[in-house]
Amino acid sequence: MPHLTFRTTSEDQTIALGVALGRLLRSGDVLGLDGELGAGKTRLVRGITEGLSLDPAQVSSPTYVLIHEYTVPLGAAPGEQSTNRFVETPLYHVDAYRLTGPDDLDSLGWERVMEGFGVVVIEWFERIADGLREEPSLGRVRIQHEPDSARRLDLLAPPSWKLRPQWKGVQVHADLTGSGGLAPGWAACPVTGKPVSPESPTFPFVDEKARMADLGRWLTGQYMLSRELMEEDLSDPDVGQ
Repeated sequence: MPHLTFRTTSEDQTIALGVALGRLLRSGDVLGLDGELGAGKTRLVRGITEGLSLDPAQVSSPTYVLIHEYTVPLGAAPGEQSTNRFVETPLYHVDAYRLTGPDDLDSLGWERVMEGFGVVVIEWFERIADGLREEPSLGRVRIQHEPDSARRLDLLAPPSWKLRPQWKGVQVHADLTGSGGLAPGWAACPVTGKPVSPESPTFPFVDEKARMADLGRWLTGQYMLSRELMEEDLSDPDVGQ
């Protein structure tokens, strides 16, 4: 299985890694998270939520509610009703801390979750891991404390994830953090996966060729909107440029 190691030194870096993972994940994927209390699992989930074009403000530690379903789209108006018609891929945020083993999965309504056509992220995954090892698109992240409030995150991914274009964006985070930390403001080019300085005139693309390639993906239908176009989108002066 593909294995990547990341090191983060701030909450923002952990969230940025989560955003890259969220862009990689697809409906039907299961991501198990393990780590001590306070390791940063919920912060990583906030980034994943944003990467799925969902509002990260929905995310909280689900200790007293075993499953949260996130469907409010990124940029939704305050109080906007949560409804699946707005999003392509909902996120199911599961907490297994209070479970004693895989036999407790039925108490979660696991069949309903897996039939929900969304991404499933499970905190305290090791408690129920034996019941999910046969999931064909199962990845795992272990988060460990390191000195000076740093974190080490180890990702084990199914081989199919490495074939996705968004894998490059995750890979670049491993490359950058392996050399001493993700530079603030830097981004992974969504086309090439290469690091891009915020000072670049083509940011977040590595160059003009990558920017045109991204436009081509929109024009050929390789990208899909995660919500319907709203009137305010059409009045935005940046739309269509």
